[in-house]
Amino acid sequence: MDAILEKKNLYILGLAIGISLISIVLVLKFTGITNIEKAFDIPLFYIITIFAVIIASLVVDTLRVKDLLKKLGEDLCFSYLFKFNLATFFISYVTPFGSGVLPLMIYLLNKKGVSANKALIVFTAKLLFSGIFFVTIPPFLLIFFGRYLELGSFLMRLAIFVTFFLIGLLILLLYIILRPHFLIEIVERLERISFAKRYIKEDYFKKTKEEILLYHKNFRNLFASFSGYRVFIWQFLYAVIYWMLFYSIAPLLLMAMKIPFDFLAVVGRQIIFYDVLAYSFIPSGSGTVELGFAAIFSNILPTSYVGVFIGMWRFFTYYVYLGLSALGFFAAVRDAKKEIVNQITN
Repeated sequence: MDAILEKKNLYILGLAIGISLISIVLVLKFTGITNIEKAFDIPLFYIITIFAVIIASLVVDTLRVKDLLKKLGEDLCFSYLFKFNLATFFISYVTPFGSGVLPLMIYLLNKKGVSANKALIVFTAKLLFSGIFFVTIPPFLLIFFGRYLELGSFLMRLAIFVTFFLIGLLILLLYIILRPHFLIEIVERLERISFAKRYIKEDYFKKTKEEILLYHKNFRNLFASFSGYRVFIWQFLYAVIYWMLFYSIAPLLLMAMKIPFDFLAVVGRQIIFYDVLAYSFIPSGSGTVELGFAAIFSNILPTSYVGVFIGMWRFFTYYVYLGLSALGFFAAVRDAKKEIVNQITN
C-alpha cells in the first residue's frame, strides 16, 4: 500500500498540476486577460450548484459500483464505497494512465472480503460502460446534430477519427473479456519463456489461468440471464448520468460568468473529445486538456473569454475533484488499516 504513495507518484502529481497551471497561463497569454475579473465574480448560487453537481456525479458513480457488487453477491455499505470510489479517483490522478486504480481497487475491496476476481469485474465493467457511452453518443451527435456542433471541417474529421479510435478500443476490450482463451494463450506463451520458467513458479501460471476462466464465467453469468439485461441497462444509465453531470459543469460555469455560448456545441464537444484528451501519460491529461479544449472552444466562444473560462473549468473539473478524492483516499486507507488491526486483534 505504501508503494502507491511513493515519492515518484507525488512528483507525477506535482508535475501534472504544474503543467496544468502553465498551460492555463499560456492560454490566458494568447487569449488575453481583459475579462479575468469574470473568474472572481461568479454568483454564490452557481458555485453551490456546481459543487452539488460534482457531489451528485460522485454519488452516481458510487451507486453503480455498489449495484454491481450487490449483483456479484457483495453488499457493502455506501459510505465505505463512497470513500473507496474517491480513493480510486485520487490514484488515477497520481499514476500514469490511471495504472494504480486496479491494484488499489483489489486492495480496498479485499479488506471487505471481496475477491480480486470480483474487483477486476468492477474495474472492467466501469471501463466497458463508459466505453459504450463514448462510442454510441458521439456518432449519434455527429450524424443527427453535426451542423449544430459547429465543428468545421478539421474538427469534424478529428471527431470522426476519435470516434473510430474509441470504437476500436471498445472492440478490443470486449474481445479480451469474451475470449478468455486469448489471455490464456498469452499466459501459456509467457510460461514457455526460459526466464519465466526459472524465476516464476508453475503454480502461479496455473492459478492465473484458473482466475481468467473464473472471471469469464462470473462476467457472463452477470449479464447473460434476464436480470443481467437489467444490470446492463442500469450500468449504462449510471455511466450516462455520471458523464452528463460532469459535462454540465461547463455550461453552468458559462452561465455564471455570463459568457454567451451554444449549449449543444459546448456539451457535444466535451463528449466527443474529453476522453481522448484526458487519457495520457501525464495523469488527467494535464496540458493536453487545457490546450486542446482552448483550441476546440476557440471558434464558439469569444476569444477574450476562452482563457478565463478554461482556467475556471479546469478548477472545477480537475482541482476540486482532486481535492475531494484526496480526502477520500486517506479516509479509505485509514479504514483499511483499521480493518487489518481488527483482524489481528480478533
